[in-house]
Amino acid sequence: MLNAEPVRKRRLYEEVVEQIEAAIVDGSLKPGDFLPAERDLCERFEVSRTAIREALFALQTSGLIELVNGRRARVVEPTAERLIEELSGPARFVLSRPERLRQLQEARMLFEAFLARVAARSATADQIATIEAALDANGKTIGDPEAFVRTNMDFHLAIAKVSQNVFVDSLHTAVQAWLAEHRRVAVQQQGSAERAFARHVEILDAIRAGDPEKAEAAMTAHLQESIDAYWAVME
Repeated sequence: MLNAEPVRKRRLYEEVVEQIEAAIVDGSLKPGDFLPAERDLCERFEVSRTAIREALFALQTSGLIELVNGRRARVVEPTAERLIEELSGPARFVLSRPERLRQLQEARMLFEAFLARVAARSATADQIATIEAALDANGKTIGDPEAFVRTNMDFHLAIAKVSQNVFVDSLHTAVQAWLAEHRRVAVQQQGSAERAFARHVEILDAIRAGDPEKAEAAMTAHLQESIDAYWAVME
């Protein structure tokens, strides 16, 4: 049953937020611009200083402005990291349901398989060297589950960074964080670290060879094995 309460009128600060957001969206206010002082904002919007401060706090929370003591509020460009961070709370709730966790695991497999393909197609010599270093570090941690999980994530992140897309990078980092427990559980299965490392070698070999199909296939097989290991341990 829905427990409803009477709909209230919008609070003053919400009107201020809406107008400032609109000015940022239409370009009237650009990243780096300073907003007028609080007193000036009070006069322009004809509201109290309390309403202005509530509006500024809300805008800071949403990542649209920066507040520093002793300085006027400054417009900033929302980062991909902030956008993804906003999803973290809902994501943790959704992933508490096994069927949703399975879906994220499958989505990650599709996402990272594509990233492996991109890396095989376009990785530079320096980027391949970074992936190689991550693989070397990963191999040295076999036998230390916590360290293996950490270096495993570093290996996958090195591949994701080949795309040089801030949204891909941030989304990948978020998914890695959301599935951190998945990795810790999966690595408990006997031989899982050794199998994962062997797949990592296959993935890197395909990237070095510039073979997108083989890189995608190796990543898909690797992540499917990781999914199977997780559910085998859980069940």
